[in-house]
Amino acid sequence: MTTYESHRATVEARKVVATTTAPVSRHETAMSHYLTANAHLSEHARNVRQAAEATTESVAPESMAIEVSAQRRDLVVAGIDGSRCARDAARWAAAEAIRRHGALRLIHAYSLPPAGYPGYNPYPAALLTQLREEGEALLADTAAALGHDHPTLDITTGQIHGDTPTVLQRASKDAVLTVVGAHGKHRISLGTVATAIAAKNPVPVAVIRPGDAHTNGPVIVGIDGSPASEYAIAFAFDAAALRGAPLIAVHAWTDRTLDGPVPAHSAVTVEPQPIAESEGALLADQLAGWAGKYPDVPVQQVVAHDRPAPALLKYAGTAQLIVVGTRGNGTLAGMFLGSTSHALINRAECPVVVARPHRAG
Repeated sequence: MTTYESHRATVEARKVVATTTAPVSRHETAMSHYLTANAHLSEHARNVRQAAEATTESVAPESMAIEVSAQRRDLVVAGIDGSRCARDAARWAAAEAIRRHGALRLIHAYSLPPAGYPGYNPYPAALLTQLREEGEALLADTAAALGHDHPTLDITTGQIHGDTPTVLQRASKDAVLTVVGAHGKHRISLGTVATAIAAKNPVPVAVIRPGDAHTNGPVIVGIDGSPASEYAIAFAFDAAALRGAPLIAVHAWTDRTLDGPVPAHSAVTVEPQPIAESEGALLADQLAGWAGKYPDVPVQQVVAHDRPAPALLKYAGTAQLIVVGTRGNGTLAGMFLGSTSHALINRAECPVVVARPHRAG
């Protein structure tokens, strides 16, 4: 969506809300937040660009690496560390930036872990310089490879000293999406980063596992009935529309009595069908209105008597993407950035997005 389209959509949404006496639904609130944040980011980008044009003050390269991101609304940020998983994540991020008619920024963080004691540094004096030079080479090589595959894509790079989660969070402040690998160079660095970023990042996070991602499957969204899942729904509909893919909305439920230690006895005292029907109504209520906003996206509603992670992982073998939200307060709070998100990040065969509202400002 262009800046003009974003502004126009925001104005139209506000007009609709202003001229109706009906209560504002959760999905209308989520969409309003989504559009307002994008409009704010566009205005912020213009202000930054105008300020940059009006000053001749020199900026340090590493400071510039953060500020450049503020000049692009549809910016996708990818963290790289030289691992195969990170390379796959960068390729996926480039394709996503192309879909969004946006730009890609590759970020590499470098630092030395604390060691020694006051007055003693066990590291060679030139080691930090060596790490910086290796990082520069990594960024240049990755950008060149992606530029060869996507010659029209605007690709920039940034190398910043610091721990990876903090660096990526800062670099992602004005992005629309942050992309990282499920694990890093030593199968631990970016795995830890993926969890930390997904928990605290200011924008949605895509976690990519090694290998080729599916390009013709559905987009899956996990829904738990909480207001937090509205942002997952918004991201999932947008992702499905960008890909021309169908959307499968999955709501998983369990019951303490039915799924207790004596299921056979529980089945006699509790009827599962009324529970399933009630959960289906909850799912339909949360999806109400979204199909009208995305009429070209086919939607399938699935109510599963299962725990959230297994219910979603059933689709991981064929899905292009699985989208969940941050931890909610609904009946299945674990659907969001808890055990479910960890399970998906570690086990899903497809990219996983942990969605959250854009923080404007």
